[in-house]
Amino acid sequence: MDIKRKMAMAFRKLNRCWLGLVLILSSGCGGTYDSSVGGMVTLDGKPVPAGLVAFHPLTQGPSAYAVIEQDGRYHVRTGRDKGLPSGEYQVSVTANEPPAVARTEQGFPPPPGKSITPDWYRSKDTSGLQFKVESGSNEINLELTSTPSAKGK
Repeated sequence: MDIKRKMAMAFRKLNRCWLGLVLILSSGCGGTYDSSVGGMVTLDGKPVPAGLVAFHPLTQGPSAYAVIEQDGRYHVRTGRDKGLPSGEYQVSVTANEPPAVARTEQGFPPPPGKSITPDWYRSKDTSGLQFKVESGSNEINLELTSTPSAKGK
């Protein structure tokens, strides 16, 4: 075999290796966290129109949060990143009506409006809400009630 032919074969092998490496690296892992969580928050069957959902890990790791949208839907984020690590979580939900005024007479932000959700949902320790988040996409609907369950409160 002449030198040109050997060089061409070596170049093709090198190109295949680079192509394989590029394909592997560009596929990535899809984001920082291996799980995503979203769903609906309802109170006595009606969507909760605003508030905050918090997922607190039972083991080490960051807590994850979601703002409840007007239609009751939420999508969890950990910091600025979408998603959260898979694992067991306790969940708390806080929702208030809008404040009666935009600013106090002194110009400060107003106190929060009247609570929409019962107080026991505000703490992970009393909410009675615990879920296993699996790797991949998870739909977890938070069906809250005005009367305490045996788990909550």
